Amino acid sequence: MRNACRLFGAEIQYFRLEPRYWEEIVRRLKDAGLPTVTSYVSWGAHVVGEPDERNPAGVLDFDGRTNPRLNLHRFLELVEKHGLDLNFRCGPFCCNEQIWGGYPRWLVLGDPAMMVWDYQNRTTQGYWIAKKEGSQPSYLHPEYLAWCRKWFDQVDPIIRKHLKKNGGCVTLVNLDNEVSYIVRDSFLDSDYNPVNVRPGGFWHRFLAEKYKDAAGLPYDTRYAGLEAVPPPRAVPENITRDLAWYLDWVEFKEWAMSRYLAELRRMHEQNGVDDVTFMTNFNPHLPEGIPTRMPSFERAVRGAKGNGIAGYDFYRGTFLSYSGYHSMARVLKLMNASLSLTWSAEFMSGTWEKILSSRVSDDHMRFMARCALAHGCKAIAWFMFHDRDCWNDAPVSSHGHARPSLEVLRETVELASKRIPHWDSLKPCGDVAIVYDLVQHRHTSIGDPMPCNDQDIHVGAPCVAGVKAGLASREYAGLFRLVEEAGVQADAVDIMHDSSALARYPLVLLPGSPVIESLSDAALRAYVENGGTLLVSGPLPSVDEAGRPLRFLGIAAPAGATPCTRIPVGKGTLVWCPAYLAQEEPEAESLDSIAAVTQLVDACVKKPHVRIRPAQDVSWVQWKKEGGSEVFRQPRNLGSAVLHTGGGNAVLFVLNHYPEAMRFQVELAHCTAGVSPAVGRASRPPATWTLRHVFSGDSVPLRGGKAELDIDRKACDIYEVIP
Repeated sequence: MRNACRLFGAEIQYFRLEPRYWEEIVRRLKDAGLPTVTSYVSWGAHVVGEPDERNPAGVLDFDGRTNPRLNLHRFLELVEKHGLDLNFRCGPFCCNEQIWGGYPRWLVLGDPAMMVWDYQNRTTQGYWIAKKEGSQPSYLHPEYLAWCRKWFDQVDPIIRKHLKKNGGCVTLVNLDNEVSYIVRDSFLDSDYNPVNVRPGGFWHRFLAEKYKDAAGLPYDTRYAGLEAVPPPRAVPENITRDLAWYLDWVEFKEWAMSRYLAELRRMHEQNGVDDVTFMTNFNPHLPEGIPTRMPSFERAVRGAKGNGIAGYDFYRGTFLSYSGYHSMARVLKLMNASLSLTWSAEFMSGTWEKILSSRVSDDHMRFMARCALAHGCKAIAWFMFHDRDCWNDAPVSSHGHARPSLEVLRETVELASKRIPHWDSLKPCGDVAIVYDLVQHRHTSIGDPMPCNDQDIHVGAPCVAGVKAGLASREYAGLFRLVEEAGVQADAVDIMHDSSALARYPLVLLPGSPVIESLSDAALRAYVENGGTLLVSGPLPSVDEAGRPLRFLGIAAPAGATPCTRIPVGKGTLVWCPAYLAQEEPEAESLDSIAAVTQLVDACVKKPHVRIRPAQDVSWVQWKKEGGSEVFRQPRNLGSAVLHTGGGNAVLFVLNHYPEAMRFQVELAHCTAGVSPAVGRASRPPATWTLRHVFSGDSVPLRGGKAELDIDRKACDIYEVIP
């Protein structure tokens, strides 16, 4: 996308609204400055009869003859009348709190041989969980793909007619929705469908692509041929001996889902849908990208023409918690490291449960949006724009009434499109890097009973070299918080995607694990030998992704290590903390761990891009029980400062996570317009430089590179750095 601001939008679902309110709601979206409408075009909603020879995708209503809400043609003409773009989200799966997830009933209740199977060869539960009716089709099953083609054969002529190049509104086409295995995406729950695991099936095709023949398999068990290799159907307590076999089953699912996305794209292209941006969206998973790996999905969506993007769906509670903030920030940092564009395809606006006694706070929506922008999100598509069944407290009612949160959408778009004219070129600056090593998180996923639960990181079986799954993933998440509580920012580096990024940082942190990708080990060795400092918290890696013994960084593991052992490696240093540092829950981090990371940051990062500290004592009265109270003291730094540079003046985001208003001191390193502040240099901004609030226009002088800023509770203020 040349202009990320065109991706700002919100979801309008015409088939869930009375048509008399369509235009008012579209007008509200336009008046808020949003350039794009996103809308599911639900197969299940439009089907009004069983398939037959004349109607192979079912009897479909697109002109409202059976229900005026289904007049898709009229809705598209309305979007075009108001000069808006449209993301045409035709699935074939929608999810979306719909019965059967937007599939037709007869499809999810169809041939069991077409469905996802678990390790016991049972069909798995589909999206309508409450009623337990229906199954999920297996992505690469030819019968399911044939149904997808029949559906696309009906909607693609509508897309072609309304393409932007033809004077219409369609600029994006969604390739399915949150491709995963719904809630049955754990290691043993999917996908043992015979089309995958029978001799010569997709599982064996994947193995052939990766290893060529059985002689190349790094498994403990020897096989006469690839077609003799079964998938794992149990997870023992220890998987060290056959580690590669278990990891390959995780990777296969990523391979299969990527292949599915590419196939959907080909179907649309064969039907003449071109000159659009194809997109897909990620279902929240922990650890990030398992098995829905970000760069793999983006490559599949981009195709040979490169006109594809992938976005993440962010759903957080109705007031952004500290853990929710860090979860979102961490995902965005991995997106920055892995994708060509970082954006949110669905960003929670309102709530999917009609249980609140009061409306969702516009303060919450403002804070959540600004937190996302602070960490590199270039555009947001809010979900939902209006109330509908199973959804409430959106910016607009189902009748078009404006709510206070509508102003949040308006000011967010204004920020990116007008207040900061060089928004597209800005990037957040990190001071240290945290390594995302793919194999560590695949190890976690093998034992995780519910990967789609993004609020909980599994820790437990199976073990590798005696170390539980999940500890490295939990350390990965916790290290981001420790660095931020040291007052600076950490970027993610996905070494398997781009190892060259390591060279940008004077300090790199690696979660300790017995296993590491061999390519990651080689890249980290080169980084340290060339003068970098690497902190490993937890066990040093001893095997690679194939289960082969590995000499980490080419050195012998030190004997008698202290709590923080420093080991020279070439021109650089390995700092090894044998015990994990970052296993605690958010806001319960060990003060000793914060101090250890802070000390290392101070030693390695002479001048962070920006540093933030509380400028006042942090305490408040907290009601404890009837008739009494206590003074609550918070020794942690719950402020965040993120500097963006590139193109024009730098932009500073300052966030207060405390439950009370706070004063913070921020200190900037040398920063000239369009140039990243230099880490490690002694120069400071001149005394005449100022921070100018992007909305109020108020200016705060920088004195010796420092300024004190007063930020309301759970709020984010944004400043332009004016030289």
